[in-house]
Amino acid sequence: MKYKNTLKTINWVTFIIILMVGIFTAGMTLYDLNTQVAFGEEGQSRAGFRWGIFHNIILVTILLSAAFLGFAWKFLFPFNVPIAIIIAGLCYQLFFLTFTIGWVGLNGIFGFFIAFLIGIILIISYTVIKFLESRKTIETN
Repeated sequence: MKYKNTLKTINWVTFIIILMVGIFTAGMTLYDLNTQVAFGEEGQSRAGFRWGIFHNIILVTILLSAAFLGFAWKFLFPFNVPIAIIIAGLCYQLFFLTFTIGWVGLNGIFGFFIAFLIGIILIISYTVIKFLESRKTIETN
C-alpha cells in the first residue's frame, strides 16, 4: 500500500487521542460522583459496583473480538486500529455499566457510540482509499 506510514500515523494518533479522552472523562465522572453530595433526583447517579449477565455478554464479546484482532493484526491493516477503537469503546461502556449506577451509565453508551462512529468512519475511508488505489493500478496496466 502506497500510504502505509501515513495510515499508521492516522491510526495511532486517533487511537491515542480517543484513549486519553476516554480515560479523562471516566476519571472525571468517577471523581465527581465520589466528591459531590447529591440529594433527590441527582442522587440517582452514583458510583457503585454491579455485575450481571449483560456484563458477562459484553466481556465475552470484548475477549473474543480482541483475541481475533490479536491473531489477525497484521493481516487486517489498516483496519486493525479502527477495530481496536471499537473494542476500546466497548471496554468504556463496560466500565461505566460496571462501576456506576443510574443515569450516568449513559456516558458509557455515548462513549461507545462515539468510538463506534469513529471506527466505522475510518474503516469506510480506508475502504475507499483501497478501492481507488486498486482502480488506479488496473487503469495503469
